[in-house]
Amino acid sequence: DKMPLVEVPKTMPPYIVLENMMRDSQQHSSRGLHVVSLAETKLLKLGRGHESNVRIADVSISRLHATIRYQKGSFVLEDHNSKFGTLVAMKKPRQLDHGSAISIQVGRTVLSLSLQSEPAGPVNSP
Repeated sequence: DKMPLVEVPKTMPPYIVLENMMRDSQQHSSRGLHVVSLAETKLLKLGRGHESNVRIADVSISRLHATIRYQKGSFVLEDHNSKFGTLVAMKKPRQLDHGSAISIQVGRTVLSLSLQSEPAGPVNSP
């Protein structure tokens, strides 16, 4: 018999998946994954403050550094006058295509956004 290791709840679209990869001062690396639905709130707060939906432990990040919101079928990134800014590696707005990614630098932390297609139906293990 096969049993799932962890029950994963169904996430209501639209949602964002953020992966973080960090190194501490001794060069130990750690990874984390955040799956955040914007179905009800339509707003995702990024920062190191307690009011942030995704808290990033980096002194170069403001308490409320930036937000990502879902508006008219698109995700919109907005910097909130943070001290070090939010850098996006593009010159003009562009559609995010399957298989491509956009890197966003928030303080010293780099986030990578990529578009994933939804599975056609439930995935069953044999």
